[in-house]
Amino acid sequence: MIPDYCNSESPTQHAFYMAGIFLRITPEHQSVTSLDLVTEQQWWDVMRSAWIQLPYDILDTRDFELLPVLVDGTKKYLQISSKSDLEKLIGRVDQFLEILEGDMQLKRQLQEIGPEMQSLEQEEGIAIAVKELRSAASDMLESFGKQLLVT
Repeated sequence: MIPDYCNSESPTQHAFYMAGIFLRITPEHQSVTSLDLVTEQQWWDVMRSAWIQLPYDILDTRDFELLPVLVDGTKKYLQISSKSDLEKLIGRVDQFLEILEGDMQLKRQLQEIGPEMQSLEQEEGIAIAVKELRSAASDMLESFGKQLLVT
């Protein structure tokens, strides 16, 4: 059922929300039988789809709160990705980081305080996590090249 909502052939913003929601449910409710039936490959398909079509208002608080769980979930299932998947993921992560860093730079220039400053701190934390994801994906992609040289 989950992969049907997050079809990577025609992803929508639903994949982002579904991934975030289901990833939040699974650690707390290990006995949720319908989630136990989802294979690692299906989870990876959900993660991949979530990064393909990020919501246009991704920096909105309600969307932003799902990013840490999406980053962690993506890292968890990264090991079963293909070389092509990694290349696409890195591209999408780079696009997201560009948007995020642009927003952070604007906030710094405006020298906003109060809730906006808290938002900036939260964005900086997310930026670090997403950069770690990008680094993990890049390292894995690099290992694909090394495997080809060895064989």
